[in-house]
Amino acid sequence: MGNDSRALAVMPSELATRERQRDPYPWFREMRDAGAVRYDDQRGTYDVFHYDEVVEMTVEYERFGKEGTSFLDGAWMSRDPPVHTDLRSMAENYFRPSYVQEQYGPAVERHVETLVDDALAGDGPIDFVEAVAKPLPILVIAEILGVPSDRMDTFREWSTSLIGAPSEPTEEAKEAVQEEMLAAIDSLNDYFRAAIERREANPRDDLITKFLKAEREYERIDRENTVACCGMLLVAGNVTTTAFMTSALWTFIEEDTIPELQGETVALEDALEEVLRYRTPVMPQKRIARADTELGGVDISEGSLVAGWLSSANRDEAVFEDPDQFDPTRDYDEDPIPFGKGIHYCLGAPLANLEAQTLFDELLDRIDGAALATDEIEPYFSPEIYGAAELPVTLQT
Repeated sequence: MGNDSRALAVMPSELATRERQRDPYPWFREMRDAGAVRYDDQRGTYDVFHYDEVVEMTVEYERFGKEGTSFLDGAWMSRDPPVHTDLRSMAENYFRPSYVQEQYGPAVERHVETLVDDALAGDGPIDFVEAVAKPLPILVIAEILGVPSDRMDTFREWSTSLIGAPSEPTEEAKEAVQEEMLAAIDSLNDYFRAAIERREANPRDDLITKFLKAEREYERIDRENTVACCGMLLVAGNVTTTAFMTSALWTFIEEDTIPELQGETVALEDALEEVLRYRTPVMPQKRIARADTELGGVDISEGSLVAGWLSSANRDEAVFEDPDQFDPTRDYDEDPIPFGKGIHYCLGAPLANLEAQTLFDELLDRIDGAALATDEIEPYFSPEIYGAAELPVTLQT
């Protein structure tokens, strides 16, 4: 399975500081003021900042394709129709909201209860990321796929490698990150090839077996597609869900929203949706121009890499009133797009929403309040993911 080197994205130089990683929004505002689209010759990438143009490039797959944009080449997130149609069809029934609630809800509740029990067992501050937000999505997706949760540390290492960024703007640093990413991809693919072979001999009631059955039924799906889809579910989804849940607690504390949530003057579902707009976990959506085209008044040549910044689109002043304010009671004239839009809308969104809803239903019911135990949030240093890498908090009971 090939990997287009452009999938191993390097962040814009303007975001390559910890301060900008912690708060990229002033830069996004500067870019929106300058125009909808700009070309970055350092990265050979067209960056898109306005909501309308991000939606346009995201939904118009005939003009802006996904193939060659993902580190996990072969999964539905890196294919266009007609292959994408078959890949999406083989999985979407297992991620519909009703199916997710019915089939995965009990597992989510069980893991949430255990993690919250452990988090509240001590007296001092905890790192919410390590204690709750990291393990929950990995434990859940591992159970769904049917892979052992005792490999959780390995799964985390692969996930971390796949969202890495160079520590300095040099070719050596870039090459080191790319080598680490490719090594993680090779390990991930080898792991799932072996797991799928075991299911061929001994089928089980898990998602790997269901994907294997679909592989035999769909003409356009081959073994490498199945391997990539399993790997994508294991690592790509867990990092973004971790960032989402961490940003939720960070925001609820910072904005003093916990009393309103506990008093039910603010609905948790609305607050979580606003978190996704306010601190969108996945920053860019990447596409390749499939022909010479135009976007936002800028000519884009065939084969060019285009990055639509969801984080900027969800703070676009032309669409959201006071976009830099967290307001869980706001009415949206246009829906935020934290999970993308169109045929490539994130398949795992219902599961991520269920995990966050279940976690905060449980946590808010069992604490009197929460406070940050640090004056400076350590961010992910990544061209892909926005959020806190650590979130030391005191949970008051």
